[in-house]
Amino acid sequence: MSTLIEEAPVETSKSAAAPWRGYEKVSFRIAFIFFFLLTVPTDIDYYRNWFTTDWAHLHIRDLGKLAGSSFAPFKIAENHPGEGDRGSLQEKAHGFFVIHSESGNFGLASYVNWGVALLIGVGGGLIWTLVDKKPRNYRVLYYFLIVAVSYAMLIRLEGLTFSKVFPTQMPALAETQLNTNFGDFTPQKLYWIQLSFVHNYETFIGLAELAIMLLLFFRKTRALGAAMALFMIGNIAIANHVYDGGIHLAAAFYALGGTFVLWRYIPEIWNLLVREKDTAPQVYYFPFEKKWQQYLRIGFKTAVFALFFVASAYLHWDNYKHDSYKVPSRPGLDGSKGLYEVTEFKLNNKLLPYSPLDSVRWQNVTFEKWSTISFAVNNTFRIHGEAGRGKQFKDVDRTYESAGTGGGRRHYYYEADTVKHTLHLFNKNKVYKNEELVFQYERPTPNRFILKGQNEYKDSVYIVLDKKVDKTYPLYEGRNQAAIWNP
Repeated sequence: MSTLIEEAPVETSKSAAAPWRGYEKVSFRIAFIFFFLLTVPTDIDYYRNWFTTDWAHLHIRDLGKLAGSSFAPFKIAENHPGEGDRGSLQEKAHGFFVIHSESGNFGLASYVNWGVALLIGVGGGLIWTLVDKKPRNYRVLYYFLIVAVSYAMLIRLEGLTFSKVFPTQMPALAETQLNTNFGDFTPQKLYWIQLSFVHNYETFIGLAELAIMLLLFFRKTRALGAAMALFMIGNIAIANHVYDGGIHLAAAFYALGGTFVLWRYIPEIWNLLVREKDTAPQVYYFPFEKKWQQYLRIGFKTAVFALFFVASAYLHWDNYKHDSYKVPSRPGLDGSKGLYEVTEFKLNNKLLPYSPLDSVRWQNVTFEKWSTISFAVNNTFRIHGEAGRGKQFKDVDRTYESAGTGGGRRHYYYEADTVKHTLHLFNKNKVYKNEELVFQYERPTPNRFILKGQNEYKDSVYIVLDKKVDKTYPLYEGRNQAAIWNP
């Protein structure tokens, strides 16, 4: 049986130091410039963040700013302001050019900056070749480029990894999602909320991504980590294209980077699997012979592990326990959580009977255990975001419940004054971020609300809400039945 013999740490053969062929040098020069642009942060704010971060009070939202920035001379403009679902996150202004394209969000145009990086790589590689015609090889540069790509992948992966290990990327299903028609969700939202119901699977995916990070961290297991990144996260990139997701570009970087890291192993893999020969990969490792090189390497690896493994794990755990960034941390009114029927609705003192076709009358209302309220009405609006991304500080900007949801269901963050009995509502859809509603409320019983105020059209409304205390959900009933049959 053919085997893959353990690779030597450093090549010692004369052929290893031999000059590369012409096409090898040109290919490497292009690849070096291309991946340099994709992995080395070009945004000055990234480097500023290392000096302005409050290290004594490090927050989960700080790590994303320290994990790198993207090469983006071209900025994709939103078709409508607010649809990008950035919440309170400040839009970067480092793009030199702005393009308007329907495919800029999910399609081919979203890869425009990769195309620019490749063109720069081709042009720079050809100039490099014309200037430097000496016989040489680039095995040292090649080694460190692979290290840079590997570390860029594992560092950028930490946020997605630990937000799945401690399931907050797809938090538990909200009351409003359970009471929204299936067809009112965008494809990407459906892709996300299916994991909200199976947190064990979400945690399993996070542990698999953590394995990729660990494998990329050590050079002897880097090839296996690159292969897992290529096939596992590459699959996520495909799914995001299919479901019109918002992170296809970030996921595709792991497929591209995994392919690059794995590339030097392909001849040996071919010999092993196809030609069925015993194979010893001829992979060069920089020897780090000098003391300062060893100290620098150990210091760098220690810093990366401490920040992007240990600190990241702790901060995501703390976020999971105390302040899930996807939903408001402010609690809702005591005992209000649930689905409510609109048993009475008056518009300008005129009683409106229930009709599923009425474009003004509310159909039903949900209160979450946190400070979110939603209501359904037969009227259209612009859907925002894909699945509620970002790690926003403000509760009003945490849009996981509302993002990617249509069908006339509006979502509002609310602040309750229990002394004056007022509810101040703020639209969570950033296309309508200036929309605010104020209601006086009464609770004659724990299961009844009476709201008085004005709607978004400045018409006076009087609304009576009665909780459906007997509401059951087949999704959970099915899980309970499965538990009975499969103890």
